[in-house]
Parts: sequence; C-alpha cells; structure tokens
Amino acid sequence: MGTGKTELLVSELLKEHAAAAVVTGASAIALATAIEEWNRQQGSYRDVLEALAPKHRGSLSEAAVLQARRNADARRAFLEEFPSLTSIEVADAANSKAANRASLANRWRDEGKVFAVRLGDQQLYPAFQFDEDGRPIQAIASVLEHLSEGALTDWQTVLWFTSPTGWLGGRRPVDLLIAQPDVVVDASAREVGELVA
Repeated sequence: MGTGKTELLVSELLKEHAAAAVVTGASAIALATAIEEWNRQQGSYRDVLEALAPKHRGSLSEAAVLQARRNADARRAFLEEFPSLTSIEVADAANSKAANRASLANRWRDEGKVFAVRLGDQQLYPAFQFDEDGRPIQAIASVLEHLSEGALTDWQTVLWFTSPTGWLGGRRPVDLLIAQPDVVVDASAREVGELVA
C-alpha cells in the first residue's frame, strides 16, 4: 500500500470516527500495516483505530505505534500457542444441554469464573482456564478477582497468564495453573499490589 493511499485510508477512517489524531508519514505506514495485519486476524479497521486512537488531541508518537505493534505481536503469539474456545465450544466441552449454546460461557464470564478476549466479533475463551471436564479451574476466579483490582483489560489478563513473571521466578502463570494453583493466585495478588501501589 502506497504512502498516499495509506494516509487517505487512515484519514477517512479517523474522520468517520471523529478521532482526534493526526497520523502522517512513518506513523501512517505503521498504522496501516497494523490495520492490515489485524484484518487478516479476523479483526476490523475500527477495532484497531479504537485501540490506537489517543484519548487526547495530538499525533500518534512513534513510541505509541511501536507499542501497538508489540501488542499485536503478543496477541498473535498467544493465538498461535494457546487454543481458545468459542462459547459454543465451551458448552460442548462441558457437555451442556442448554438450548442457548452461548449461555454457559457467558454466565461463567459474568460470574468471574472465566474470561474471554474479543477477536473481531467473537469472544474467545482461552482453553487453559478449563479442566479436563470442561469446567473452570478454580484458581482462575481468584486470579481474576485480583487482576480486576488492577483494572487489567481482557487482553492484558491473558498476556499476564502467558508471560513470564518475576513473582514466579521467571515462569509463566499458565504453566503452573494445575500443579501449583495457590502460587499463581499469590503471584496475581502481588502483581496487582505492585500495580495499584
């Protein structure tokens, strides 16, 4: 995509959403690249703009564009490494007989027993939060309770689970959920304590 076409696409989308941002040159190219990649991953241009548009007037800095690219890379890496389930697949795994196939996953999410990340128009439930019977692992609710105190987004939550943390000696919480759930719960409390302190 050429620079002129890129800036035109970005400008049209920003006007459509009344976003208060100025994007030009290298920032526009980086944004367009991120938009194209997001679209390939089943997202939409509007989702990207919403995620990247600053909440104040001004231009997107190179650092903001770089952070957006890092976030996109982290999301892609998560989706490649960890299976995720749709709400219907959650119902199937738990042998739910409910007529509304999405109701079980939605109820568990509303009760804080599991979480989902949005990808395009779909909610995906990371499979690591379910046991072999398709039920939520008990430690997940405790971790989610702690992480909610830190106001983490769903994507930040999934990346917390799947990234090494110093609270676990450089190990990832997801790798200890079954063998040492109490250690993971404790790490989430300590992580949030550091975030809100």
